[in-house]
Amino acid sequence: MKHVKLFWICFSFVFFINAKGQSPIAEGKTKFLGGIHSTSQIEDFEKYWNQVTPENAGKWGSVESTKDVYNWTQLDQAYEFAHNNNFPFRYHVLLWGNQQPSWIEGLSAEEQLEEIIEWMDTVAARYPDIDYLEVINEPLNDPPYGTGNGNYLNALGGTGVTGFDWMITGFRMARERFPNAKLMVNEYNILNSPGRATTYINAISELQQEGLIDIIGVQAHAFTTTADNEVMKSVLDMLEDTGLPVMVTELDIDGPSDSKQLEDYQRIFPLLWEHQAVMGITLWGFRPGLWRNAEQAYLIDTDGTERSALKWLREYVETTDLTLGPLADFKTSSILIYPNPVSDYLFINESWNIKKARIIDLTGNEVWANEQIMTEKVYLGDLPKGYYIFTAVHKDGSLVTSKLKIQ
Repeated sequence: MKHVKLFWICFSFVFFINAKGQSPIAEGKTKFLGGIHSTSQIEDFEKYWNQVTPENAGKWGSVESTKDVYNWTQLDQAYEFAHNNNFPFRYHVLLWGNQQPSWIEGLSAEEQLEEIIEWMDTVAARYPDIDYLEVINEPLNDPPYGTGNGNYLNALGGTGVTGFDWMITGFRMARERFPNAKLMVNEYNILNSPGRATTYINAISELQQEGLIDIIGVQAHAFTTTADNEVMKSVLDMLEDTGLPVMVTELDIDGPSDSKQLEDYQRIFPLLWEHQAVMGITLWGFRPGLWRNAEQAYLIDTDGTERSALKWLREYVETTDLTLGPLADFKTSSILIYPNPVSDYLFINESWNIKKARIIDLTGNEVWANEQIMTEKVYLGDLPKGYYIFTAVHKDGSLVTSKLKIQ
């Protein structure tokens, strides 16, 4: 059993609480079900989704379309919204061959590298608590090469010996500047093509050799989920074999009619949601005004009513019991740990009488453990800042868990 599965088991007992009444669809589930933050998509977001990704606000071309003039307004709003609601935040995206500043194309390779460094440094300083960071978007289909695409691939080392040297450089730079974020790559036309998935995995394996990547991102736009389910499952199995968790990053399903959209949701979504490699799914919009608006991929109709696919989605997620393996029979409850967030010492209420305690990061790696009955404070100041799962066995034999933030 791969180490990432421990993360899903523990994450199932962490509840993202929405103070406005209606809970997110995937609240209390082993996986998140997120959405994009943008002007057209933010209304009632917290009633449906429990993970946040800015749609366009984090792209370099959106932030710095004019050299040294930054527009952080919408990105700040997405970042603050995620943290105010205790939702994981995925940054989209540092480097890409699209929506990049046009002014960088006229610079020398040396100057381009200086600007890339400045860009990463500025983002890292402004947003220290990024949970998931897309370092590179669409490296196979849209690398930063050529006119209109940023054209800074050579500034990062070009293809080089590995064929992916520029990616390795980008991830090295990101790992240094974002030590607490889980680093990921993102690509489309992977789910419907085992051949392209193989090329993608080859690039990922180069990053794995240096421990530079934590999560594999696969887009699930309507045009990339057209293959038979057997094909898409085989691709997910291939990705799982890397030992890394998979995040379905950009899901939309067209809706030329309610019945057709419902049919496609019922075919596609369970395959993704129930696959043991998948750690979460982000919808690329759910209201009119989304990217595939002309294809009617929205789940809230133009008159404000929920479409059939959304009603089904809520019932399906709420009633589907994802496999929990050997911990399936354990009861869950909250642990009284304090302070939370913690910066140095963590205290545990002795009345809980817990043992076999673990602290696990968001990719399933155990970073601290204690097999004995815990009655003393725990020093956590040496752990990287970020979100963790604290899990232990209660005196009555039940599993108890709590989300923990180290700051």
